Amino acid sequence: MTKKEKTSSKKIDDTENDKININDFQDTIIANEELRENLELALTQTNITTTEVLPKLASSIVKYINEFKLNLENLTITDDMMKLLSKKELTTHCYQLVDYKRKDGVNDLFEKVVSRAIRLGIMIVDFPEEFSVDEETSEVFIMSKVLEPQNKIKIKGSKLTKKVNNEDDSLIPVTTYAVDKVYARKYPTGKRKTKTKDEKAIKEFKNITKDFLSGFKKLIAYSSKQNVKFFDMVDDNTFENLEEVKMFLNSEDYQNIRTFSVEYQVNFNGKLEKVKKAVNQQ
Repeated sequence: MTKKEKTSSKKIDDTENDKININDFQDTIIANEELRENLELALTQTNITTTEVLPKLASSIVKYINEFKLNLENLTITDDMMKLLSKKELTTHCYQLVDYKRKDGVNDLFEKVVSRAIRLGIMIVDFPEEFSVDEETSEVFIMSKVLEPQNKIKIKGSKLTKKVNNEDDSLIPVTTYAVDKVYARKYPTGKRKTKTKDEKAIKEFKNITKDFLSGFKKLIAYSSKQNVKFFDMVDDNTFENLEEVKMFLNSEDYQNIRTFSVEYQVNFNGKLEKVKKAVNQQ
């Protein structure tokens, strides 16, 4: 064997040993036991119990991350080790702890709660003063100015409002849906949908809103008459989507969309222009 071949062989052996050591290191974390228990709860949850499971799961993820980092103190830290604390690798680890395999069947509700709990856990570790959970009351807390960086204040004597920076640093209880919104702001990825997907979404959006409204009216009719067809239309995932729609419609983002649609229009040249108000308009 040449010197070059011996060197190459040694690198392969070192890589394999590192991989084994990393896996062993991950498996020896004591917090895995509590994490596994909460993941098993998440596997059997319903839409109603999600709010109870998620704070517990997020808390156990925080304990796992903190113990992981603590155990690194006396070791040579490698890039491979730190990758295990990424959202992607934490998700893989959680799935493995309860032997969840997507190929055997996708559990959308389980995946959503795991994803959201990991996001919340990462933010609690990175920004402990801005995020917290209360396992006893199953509440999630986010600092007010982190949740909404700016507040709208109505100008006295006018219908207009102005934005001011939110200086409130108190922790306020929020729905778990707020976690994804704040996480995207804290850890922007810069990813964009492809042009094809955008064009398809634009083309179908009007039809989607029309169909949604029609379907919602049917739900109201079925529920008021206690018609069994109601349960043919909805399931846990449907209600979670409806909760997200509800949160969005009550958000500042929706108000910004509505304001933009009222104050601007597209002119005959296909360019954006501000709508001119009548002189006597109040």
